[in-house]
Amino acid sequence: MLWYTAWRDTRWRFLIGLGILSGIALANTLAYPHWQGLLGGALVAGPGDQPAREINSIAQVSSSFRGYVWVQLVRVNLSYLWVVFAVLLGATGSFSQRSGAIFTLSLPVSRRRVCAVRAATELAELCVLGLAPMLLVPLAAPVVGYSYPLADALVYGIQILSGGAIFYCLSLWLATIFDDRWRPIMITLAVAVIGNLCTNLIAALAPFSPATVMEGESYFRTGVPAWAGICVWLVVSAAVLYAAVRSTEVRDF
Repeated sequence: MLWYTAWRDTRWRFLIGLGILSGIALANTLAYPHWQGLLGGALVAGPGDQPAREINSIAQVSSSFRGYVWVQLVRVNLSYLWVVFAVLLGATGSFSQRSGAIFTLSLPVSRRRVCAVRAATELAELCVLGLAPMLLVPLAAPVVGYSYPLADALVYGIQILSGGAIFYCLSLWLATIFDDRWRPIMITLAVAVIGNLCTNLIAALAPFSPATVMEGESYFRTGVPAWAGICVWLVVSAAVLYAAVRSTEVRDF
């Protein structure tokens, strides 16, 4: 019953997210021929100021289908939108408001089990949100005359989940502290934005940034997943998730 309750409470947020992310993945994949037509002008224009050089660099990477998928889908669209849906799932769960927690916590099971089942359900949904859009790329690529490695799709999906799980866990933990749903959402999104800005300004932090792990640049350029960042953020996410469970256990509903 706990699993069904967790699914029923989260299904619409999950299905809406799956529809949006999958639609973006298909649109990006099928738009590659049009994108190729735009690349000529960007590559012909020589390097000028810094913005022009950055645009030219992106255009060069995107000249291959594999590079295009990484830049336009993984780096620009999927990573950021996935975080938004992860925060929404975590912050609007059973414990985001007292009225939502009363019935669930009255069941003859421990609070730890209730929270664990809820978190496991939502993490499984987030795993699907990370993998399903990427797996659509190898399926849709032949439509536009290209192929895409299944291994790349799996690695990018896993890295999105591994690097982004911290934002779900943080929003879930904050939802056990605040009675309203907006403060956990806004605080977690602010942490994500500020963290991304800090890693852009401080190069030494970039290899261990959640955004760096989710974007998968090291895998794209070297073929090696960001193992250090994956391990660091999985451990941190597990610690924050445990804090959310403990906060639920001691909270006076």
